Amino acid sequence: MKQINASSFFNEWLKAVTSRKQEILSIWRKRTDFTYVVKGSENSIIYEIAQEFGLLAYEQDYYSIDAILYRPEDLTPKIKPNTFWFRDIRVAFEHENTFNSGIYQELSHLLITNCELKVLVTYPDDTPIKDLEYLHQIVKETRHSNEISEKENLLLIFGYENGFEWEGFVYKEDNWIKL
Repeated sequence: MKQINASSFFNEWLKAVTSRKQEILSIWRKRTDFTYVVKGSENSIIYEIAQEFGLLAYEQDYYSIDAILYRPEDLTPKIKPNTFWFRDIRVAFEHENTFNSGIYQELSHLLITNCELKVLVTYPDDTPIKDLEYLHQIVKETRHSNEISEKENLLLIFGYENGFEWEGFVYKEDNWIKL
């Protein structure tokens, strides 16, 4: 089983989106279709990434987390079949089609979620340098920012339609580190 961390997740993300480049570009501006390809089907990018790490994907919003990756033993035991109550999750995944529509909400939600890796994927129109500073401030001013920095378990992924480019950033106390 592959070790899951920000760098390995980002690499798997790049492999998955690159292999589906034409499909993704054809629906880039169709939010519902685009989201369905990213998360929401057994053929989704998140499902594909989960398999690469030997994890399962739950893609139907769990306490407003867009998708989570988990191991079978993370499910609460002795509950009704086909019900999903988790006592642990490995990856919390947030997907925001519109960068300027409250990205701070998605990041804040991830910050209060206990898991091995927190991932936020969004699509800015241009390089969001000042926005990165603001997002860094949100994390830095939490009581657990040092732990997030040490574990390197907060990943931002920015996708750009123009050029089909992807950037990954990991939170560190003094700045974001670009992968």
